[in-house]
Amino acid sequence: MKIVYSIDAKFGGSGIGWIAYNAAAGIYRAGHLARLFVNSNAQTTIPRALIRQWGIAGRGVKYLAAKDATALLDYLENTLFDYWVAAQLPTAQIFHGWNAMCLRSLQRAKTRGMITVVERASTHPATQARLMREEYARWNVPLKFPTWNLARMRQEFAHADYIIVPSAFARATMLAEGIPAPKLIEIPFGVDLTRFAPADSTRARPFRAIFAGTVTIRKGVPYLLDAWQRLQWHDAELWIVGAIAPDFATIRARWNDLPNVRFIPHTNELARLMQQCDVFVFPSIEEGSALVTYEAMAAGLPLITTPNAGSVARDGEEGFIVPMRDVDALCARLERLRGDEALRARMRRAARARVESFTWEHYHARLLAFYERAVAERVR
Repeated sequence: MKIVYSIDAKFGGSGIGWIAYNAAAGIYRAGHLARLFVNSNAQTTIPRALIRQWGIAGRGVKYLAAKDATALLDYLENTLFDYWVAAQLPTAQIFHGWNAMCLRSLQRAKTRGMITVVERASTHPATQARLMREEYARWNVPLKFPTWNLARMRQEFAHADYIIVPSAFARATMLAEGIPAPKLIEIPFGVDLTRFAPADSTRARPFRAIFAGTVTIRKGVPYLLDAWQRLQWHDAELWIVGAIAPDFATIRARWNDLPNVRFIPHTNELARLMQQCDVFVFPSIEEGSALVTYEAMAAGLPLITTPNAGSVARDGEEGFIVPMRDVDALCARLERLRGDEALRARMRRAARARVESFTWEHYHARLLAFYERAVAERVR
């Protein structure tokens, strides 16, 4: 079985680049990687002979695209990358590309009889757009949600034999938009249990809640701050870790006077910070399956999150699942976890135990098992 894998991102970097690295590294170690197409490469696990990089021009456009609020440059760069991949696509059993980056490649792969797979790390694009429109309107922030890629993403879904999604929530949004159930393959992401681990001991300190991720309206940060404002805890702390997005920056002043709220810029020390906290709060509006929820569970933190975060945590077991935008529920769950040390301890143990079945090794195994089933079904 030979697989071609393609993503227009910094391979081995953060976000989707890290997810793609863990996928392709597993494919390579199993002996199935025929070719890897990437924007740029930041890892050494996979030999350079198997990698094709988009090059300096592509990296330059990608850098400029990150600063373009219209996302037109990103759309154009993704399209050019896709055509570049299609022009040199080798023949294999499977082509695996990322959504919005692989339409032409999928079409070329299908003409060669390859099984075509699209990876969608978020919800269906229509669901994502609707939720963002609603959320920006709630906070009276001008919507800057790009739509250039929407038609292209839908076309990729149509051409794909399979669509990989990371959570039940993401799968449900696909079904709601008419994607046939047999096309959908649910494969949760993973976590490095050696990097994220519970603290060896707990020192006397205030009760501390932590959020981590881009500080943006999409991730529900305003609702967390509203809950903290309502609680009026002067002897507890809230840490908000991550880069502040422009949309949140426009409304941040509303919570300037909140007691004991600490904003911490994006850092490579997240694992250490988590070990100094009691609960992870992630009231997201839209995610596929947020990697940071796996990391918090690995650090032994009970979660307070929404169904929309796509977490593998279960309500009442490893934490609490609350409705999105529900400040009352956030307050109630924070109060309960703060007031019940035994419950926190039980959920800490449960969170770590639960996520031990969602390592990157488990992710590799699930992905490879899917490939094998797909090839076997094609042979039949």
